[in-house]
Amino acid sequence: MSQNKTPPDSKQPNLLNQRFHQPPFDCLTESQRHQLEHATSISWFKPGEKLIRAGTAPASLMVVQKGIIEERSPTDPKKIYAHYAEEDLFDVRGLLEKNARHEYICLEEALIHEIPAELFLTLCKQNTEFQQNFQANLGDKQQQLNQQERTSNQPNMADFLLSRITAEHCKPALTVSGLTSLSECARLIEDKNLDALLIDLNPQLGMITRTDLLKALAIKQLPLTANVAPVAITPLISVAVGGYLFDALLLMTQKRIERVAVFDGSQLVGMLDLTAILSLASSHSHLMAMRIARANDLSELIELSPEIEQQVRSLFSNGVRTGFVMKLASTLNRQLIKRLFELHFPKEYHSQVCLLALGSEGRSEQVLKTDQDNALIFDDDFPRPPQQLLEGFSELLMACGWPRCPGNIMVSNPHWVFSQKELKKRIIGWMDNSNPQRMMEMAMMADADCLAGNSKLLDGFYGELNSQLGRRQSFLAGFVAPALHFETPLTFFGRLKEGADHKIDIKKAGIFPLVHGIRALALEQRIRARSSTDRLDTLNTKDKIDPNQASKLEEAFLVLNRLRLEQQIAGDCDGNKLDLSKLDYRRRDMLRLCLHTVKKFRQFLHHHFHLETL
Repeated sequence: MSQNKTPPDSKQPNLLNQRFHQPPFDCLTESQRHQLEHATSISWFKPGEKLIRAGTAPASLMVVQKGIIEERSPTDPKKIYAHYAEEDLFDVRGLLEKNARHEYICLEEALIHEIPAELFLTLCKQNTEFQQNFQANLGDKQQQLNQQERTSNQPNMADFLLSRITAEHCKPALTVSGLTSLSECARLIEDKNLDALLIDLNPQLGMITRTDLLKALAIKQLPLTANVAPVAITPLISVAVGGYLFDALLLMTQKRIERVAVFDGSQLVGMLDLTAILSLASSHSHLMAMRIARANDLSELIELSPEIEQQVRSLFSNGVRTGFVMKLASTLNRQLIKRLFELHFPKEYHSQVCLLALGSEGRSEQVLKTDQDNALIFDDDFPRPPQQLLEGFSELLMACGWPRCPGNIMVSNPHWVFSQKELKKRIIGWMDNSNPQRMMEMAMMADADCLAGNSKLLDGFYGELNSQLGRRQSFLAGFVAPALHFETPLTFFGRLKEGADHKIDIKKAGIFPLVHGIRALALEQRIRARSSTDRLDTLNTKDKIDPNQASKLEEAFLVLNRLRLEQQIAGDCDGNKLDLSKLDYRRRDMLRLCLHTVKKFRQFLHHHFHLETL
């Protein structure tokens, strides 16, 4: 170690003084900060010097002010784990375990702040929040970041959306027999000041609202003595105590309803009303859904489309979790596209074709309108839709903010419009004569989901896909291989110097290997879930993946999407190019953890699918 050490009382600029308002030092008390400032020394290191040797107890927590430090294997110098640059710190694990696993080498002249190990460990014992900064896993770090942003922005909305459903949120629910007369139901609703009644239909429950009663009596002109059972709405849409209020709002948005029943196990708790949610949350998602459903003119939908993105940006900027934002964006965008389809395609097409969302849209993972990836299946006995009609639909999507797909994966391209028989033949072609283009097409279709039209037309695709996969056990090895094509850039922070490229392609480096690897595992198990998180949940439920691995993969997937979306919304990210110079310490730390998870996952895929045999 270099002997060029500056004493603690040096007048040199101290990076820690500038970072006391930032994690992980912002949670220290004034007294603890004073101890830290007094004890911290500054050291210079020359290129090639070892700061920490493997197998020894680190003498200090090191914080980089200038220079680049490389973490590498003590037995294989070519095996590099990470690079550390300005504001990064290391080796926390070595300090906590009192044993460094790796070597830390100076790559270029470095200025390092050294916090004595004894003081660091003492502060961890004294300050639980400080300690948690270093021991938190990726999911915990993301929650800490969410909490920090909710505190600094608009906490009311985000905190509410992340609140759990309790009995206090519910209105009383009254259940009556299916044999109850309509007049008695009307009297009960009026006398009890209710908006709806639950109907016991034995064995299931149904519901009838004030509006339903009005339609039954005034429009259908049923007699007052008629039983309520035939007009009860089924199935009853319900949520569970302990679920997220956000998910209840999302469910109402999807189903276009204004109330849901709340159960605690099998016990009915009450009714959760939309007005109660909207009175507490600054969210207009349900109102947008209603405006979409009521739109009778294409121009109305074109005008409404930008408002959806504004709502999504607002929720994300105010700390709402990435997964929730994805769900809401997907729900509203799908409803918009479905209504576009209904207004653009003649009615005779609605039951004879199926409009598909592919890729990130099919997985419900597209938050901002980056491009349109879609296709269309038509019934074997139905004529091929006219090209003008299909091109018109792609133009409509462009008018609503979805750019043309660079790969031309759109219904305006005849290659992505097929009958059921044509699609089945294409599946066989993908597998028997595979090449990179056909592999890409199969990957896109593996994420396909029905946006509008007859969803049963898609069922035949999945049935044929599973059948063909069953006959070609080795196919998935070649299919998953692209997930391993892009190296995981764990040494990216070595670029953070003047004149260097500060950007990495976060899709190639992290998001694509995760998405495609998870997709391949789902296909192997014939799992029809489409989103990456749903696929992981199903794999976990089926005991086809280690629960700890599934949790880490989901956390990494959400964090990588969050980092990309943050910069996209701020205008700092050009598509998938993440600007590393815009990341603070906490985000760099999270990115480093994510990419380590991706690297391990790629190794797992290589072994699991026996890629060494290719």
